[in-house]
Amino acid sequence: MPATLIDTPYGALELDPSALALGELVVTDDSVELEVVGLDPLRFEPAPEEAEDWGE
Repeated sequence: MPATLIDTPYGALELDPSALALGELVVTDDSVELEVVGLDPLRFEPAPEEAEDWGE
């Protein structure tokens, strides 16, 4: 399936919705990283911030 333009409150995404998986990370045209949290219906939420890994 060709890429589709999807508007979100965080910016637009151009991707193939059928190729997405739960937990996948995508980046909007406004450089906001979103996580796929639902497939039917398709839903995105801001990706959780990664904690810095200072090593042990």
